[in-house]
Amino acid sequence: MKARRTRAEVAALREAVLDAWAAGGRLAAIADTLGVTVSTVARELREGRRRRDPRAAFRYRCAGSRGIKAPATRLPVAPKARPALKARPRREAVLDAWAAGMDGPEIGRRLGMRWKTASMIVHRARRRGDPRAHRRQHDPADGPSKWTRQTLERAARRYGVTVIYSEDRP
Repeated sequence: MKARRTRAEVAALREAVLDAWAAGGRLAAIADTLGVTVSTVARELREGRRRRDPRAAFRYRCAGSRGIKAPATRLPVAPKARPALKARPRREAVLDAWAAGMDGPEIGRRLGMRWKTASMIVHRARRRGDPRAHRRQHDPADGPSKWTRQTLERAARRYGVTVIYSEDRP
């Protein structure tokens, strides 16, 4: 069985990879230096980017770097100013609606998006720790959930059984 790294070893490896990447090393050179595979180095870089470590920043090739030739006829042009993206206000609107008690399909209808997109925004905000994206679970003390009631009523219609809820009992 292959031995696994401890958390301390993984943290030390990640720090070494990120330091070498920030110093300008290439994936293969970092892997050779540390005695790991290139995919391990890439995985640690992805984890560093997920944790928003500035040492794991992407590197972009530009004209003048090895392997890319500058176009001879085009002059460098400043990029056009782009309008602000709508993602942040839309995300804020979804999270505010979720905090107000709306569910995914209702948010989707009101904001003109798919309900799965609204649920995904809430899920990602929950992972980031946004307090507005709290998980809503049914409290059993309030009786059966809406989904359970619908399922039982459907079974009652289909099979002709009588459904008795605990709060209906004398």
